[in-house]
Amino acid sequence: MRTNTILFTGAAIATVIALAACNKPADNSATPTASDAASAAATPLASDAAAPAAAPAAMPTDTAGFVTAAATTDMYEIAAARIALAKSHDPGVKKFAQRMIHDHSATTAKLKKLIADKKVSATPPADMDARQKGMIDKLNAAAPADFDKTYIGQQIAVHDEALGVFKGFAAGGDNDSLKTFASSTAPTIQDHDDMAHKIQTGLK
Repeated sequence: MRTNTILFTGAAIATVIALAACNKPADNSATPTASDAASAAATPLASDAAAPAAAPAAMPTDTAGFVTAAATTDMYEIAAARIALAKSHDPGVKKFAQRMIHDHSATTAKLKKLIADKKVSATPPADMDARQKGMIDKLNAAAPADFDKTYIGQQIAVHDEALGVFKGFAAGGDNDSLKTFASSTAPTIQDHDDMAHKIQTGLK
């Protein structure tokens, strides 16, 4: 990741999986990796148009907080990608958006299976939080000439945040099955982050 690292609440999530703020912030004093990740999530974007409407909450190390962050980040990513497929005229951005729908649908399915198999006791939220909805509003309102930069700017912020959330939980979470899920998903989030940065360098 390009910042020292976000699934799920915010306008980041991302942020990935902005990623993603939790409904119940945890005490991060005993989890250095989560604290380090929080500083990455607060990194400002290059463009105000792409910036989240509000700062994310603390990185979750509890099951309920992580499930909320991961689930809502997936919701944001899928919703944002669908807008990108409809509004972008850049083949690279469209390909990236298709990948986001595929991969974040897959992580949603894995998380739901963990819950269905009773390896995780938590109820995912039914919708994105206000921060993420604000990010979606910005995408819908973006002028055609600004859309790709706005979308990719959000993607970098959300995936930076989500990477912090997933790595932080993998290191200090309170559920072993979720820690494994977080650890195995983090490389995919990193791949998304790298892709978004590469696309951003090619946008005019």
